[in-house]
Amino acid sequence: MKERSIILFSVLIIAIIFLLTLLEKQDAPLQMIDRASGIYALFFIFLAIVSSEYMKQMKKIFGKGFMSIHHFSARIGVLLMLIHPIAFALEERNINVFLPVFYPLKDFLELAGRPAFYLILIAVMAAVYRKKIIRKWKKIHYLNYPAFLMVFVHSWLIGTDLRSEIMQVIWIAMLLVVIGVFVHKHVVLSEGLVFKW
Repeated sequence: MKERSIILFSVLIIAIIFLLTLLEKQDAPLQMIDRASGIYALFFIFLAIVSSEYMKQMKKIFGKGFMSIHHFSARIGVLLMLIHPIAFALEERNINVFLPVFYPLKDFLELAGRPAFYLILIAVMAAVYRKKIIRKWKKIHYLNYPAFLMVFVHSWLIGTDLRSEIMQVIWIAMLLVVIGVFVHKHVVLSEGLVFKW
């Protein structure tokens, strides 16, 4: 199927661009793990967010096994999101990297990945235990959106691999797609302004 090939090819190309960007600057092993896990964590969380909002369309493209692809993306994203601060904590020899910083504003924005880490964990737990919180689990799961934005800001401000133009373009494109998905699915469609496609 044409759409399937285009999606898989695009994901592969972006993953290769990330890899080449990482290899441009050789660091100590922990730093390489820190950088790689940070970049790919955001990418897999992005894939999980976008795929979950267009399940019907994705099922048509990928078939019945689509949900396993969505869950795989989410699990890999969360795993990498866990590895990222662990590698950084080992680098710095400081467990404080897990503590959110809310003040001053500059520090909060630069370290916004810390509270985002907990928001994503809460959102994931809501999905895991959705049968126990039936009606409200989706609202809790929407925490992925502000968390994604916070991780974007964190990586944009202090990410060492976002200095190249290609990485900046990909990062902005991912952000715009996530914002577009949120507006389309949770504002436009909920207000009945357009028909579902």
